[in-house]
Amino acid sequence: MPETTRPAPATGDGASSAHDQDLPIHLLFDRQCAAGPQRVAVRDPHRELTYAQLSTRADRLAAVLRHACPVPGRRIGLHLERGTEVVVAMLAVLRAGHTYVPLDPGYPAERLLFTARDTDLSLVVSDQPVPEALRGIQVVRVDAGAWADGPTPADHASVDDPGLPAYIIHTSGSTGVPKGVVVPHRNVVALVRACRRRFALDRDDVWTLFHSYAFDFSVWEIWGALLTGGTLVVVPKDVASSPLETLDLLARERVTVFNVVPSVFRYLARLAALRPDTAFTLRYVVFGGESVDVRDMRAWRSAYGRSTRFVNTYGITETTVFVTTRPFTDEELDRPADAPGEAGFALDLGTPLDGWRMRVVGDDGADIRPGETGEILVSGAGVATGYHDRPQATAERFPLLPASDGRERRHYRSGDLARMLSDGTLCYAGRADDQVKINGFRIELGEVEAQLRGTPGVRDLVVVRTFSQLDEPVLTAFYTVAHDAHTSLAPEGTEGAREGQPVENTGGSPHDLAAHARRVLPAHLVPSRFVPLTALPVNQSGKTDRRALSQWSPQGR
Repeated sequence: MPETTRPAPATGDGASSAHDQDLPIHLLFDRQCAAGPQRVAVRDPHRELTYAQLSTRADRLAAVLRHACPVPGRRIGLHLERGTEVVVAMLAVLRAGHTYVPLDPGYPAERLLFTARDTDLSLVVSDQPVPEALRGIQVVRVDAGAWADGPTPADHASVDDPGLPAYIIHTSGSTGVPKGVVVPHRNVVALVRACRRRFALDRDDVWTLFHSYAFDFSVWEIWGALLTGGTLVVVPKDVASSPLETLDLLARERVTVFNVVPSVFRYLARLAALRPDTAFTLRYVVFGGESVDVRDMRAWRSAYGRSTRFVNTYGITETTVFVTTRPFTDEELDRPADAPGEAGFALDLGTPLDGWRMRVVGDDGADIRPGETGEILVSGAGVATGYHDRPQATAERFPLLPASDGRERRHYRSGDLARMLSDGTLCYAGRADDQVKINGFRIELGEVEAQLRGTPGVRDLVVVRTFSQLDEPVLTAFYTVAHDAHTSLAPEGTEGAREGQPVENTGGSPHDLAAHARRVLPAHLVPSRFVPLTALPVNQSGKTDRRALSQWSPQGR
């Protein structure tokens, strides 16, 4: 398959131009501030800041950071509860010419210590006493600093190189050892510019910061709002973990752009039928991080109508949040659940953003053909600088490879698989490292999941490799059942699920699911066990915790 790209749409209102990519994030924010200084930039339950107020607070903190770290290019840790001060601190770090490194206080102390050591932090900005893991690093307390009420510094000089790192966000990867992904300003600017035109984003949009700022989805939430002149509503963690409170917030704040992991949206959709009179102003629900379930979108539309557009995305931290977008049409969402092609269209990867390029290659490095599966390679505007202080891993995952025009370009080897259909459509096919070998057969777990997710009565399903009591590898399917939706409305509905441990459900019928699997799958692809759960465990990013599931044992079964 040739390299996939997308023609540039017509130029919009002039607020976003090709020249923007030559500017860093904070200077583009300044443009929005100048265009509407009294518009609300960000608010949380305790404070609201206009663009002018956010700019002033960030300037004052940036002056403190410049004094503490006068040489640009240092790495500054952000150890702050989710609120307006997170955004103030991010903008201040960038204005001071440094790189921000998220240190979510909700993360384990061991992870914070690793992140601090891995990035050799020069300073930490915090709104609370720092844990023992961060002792020994200089700390600026934003909750107890006179800087916040002082005069605006006269010197507003800031570094203007868009190639400098804006942030480092850590990902775990298959080894379990986190790697710090270094992303420059220009990548974020390119992301917002491409999505602004694709989604027609403007200053009337209201966004949510729904996710941890240590999760790269937050990069899109924060800068997507502030670089298009919109308003960012910071969602407290306790609200984000409650479907009912989340629905109330979406309606009360008149949110128009909501970004969410599909497994979280599932619980909102379950409540839709119970609250059909709630008024929403959502223009877009943007999915990311996991495969989406069409039934959830249909449930929402059934309760609230067709005014909300649903968009699935494919993306990776190493390629700056998104690579492709795939909007769902009314025709697709209105058709019967048993219509031809129903099982596949939700896996369609869609088209790359302007400036992003995608290839899918086989084991021989050649582009795949219809009917084949290969690895997704990404090049273009979103490819990160690499992994911080890991030259070997960077060389392996960010190689120089020939592009379709014959020129060598930096690519990111995603480790994700895609299958090409007869019409050229690319569908997500799981992870290369999700390929397991059992009884001599090479098995793609994503293929098994895709066949079983549509089983009547199954709400969600994940297949992982576990081990039998004889220490032999076997396939195990963990699933939640649809009929218990009224008793388990959120991933945190069971304590074990929040702690990353599967919690078994006494309902459901493993026998029925096994029988269905035998009807639709070859014998070597049928899981050996089917385990019903009240909720699938989730990790810190809100994604299904496959590692926790893989450690499950039958306990004497």
